Amino acid sequence: MAEASRSEAKRCGAKRKDGSRCAARVMGAGEHCFAHDPRRAAARDQARRKGGANSATAARAEKLVPAVLRPVLITLLQTLQGAKAGTIEPRQATAIGSVARAIVAVYQVGTLEERLQALEAAQAAQGGSAA
Repeated sequence: MAEASRSEAKRCGAKRKDGSRCAARVMGAGEHCFAHDPRRAAARDQARRKGGANSATAARAEKLVPAVLRPVLITLLQTLQGAKAGTIEPRQATAIGSVARAIVAVYQVGTLEERLQALEAAQAAQGGSAA
């Protein structure tokens, strides 16, 4: 019986939206879990904002783009916003898009060339002949 009351004391005392008791464990000596502790409201808000910022579409897209191309992505996004707002002429936006496309093509060719050289070196190291 002492074991049951000890584990019960470690559970959060708050009620969930559906009226049932929160099943989370208490952190430290308080009576509530992180989600329900009124003393941790500021920390919860900060964690929520940080999580929201990291899950934003732009943040996820930026993580997928190689670091060398991130400035190109930023320029394109700014150009798109400017074109939509009417602060950038459509011809200028088209020119920026064309230059960005050329930058990406050069990067892709360079990356493929590096990969091809690495494969040829690995093949030569294994005793095969490079084409």
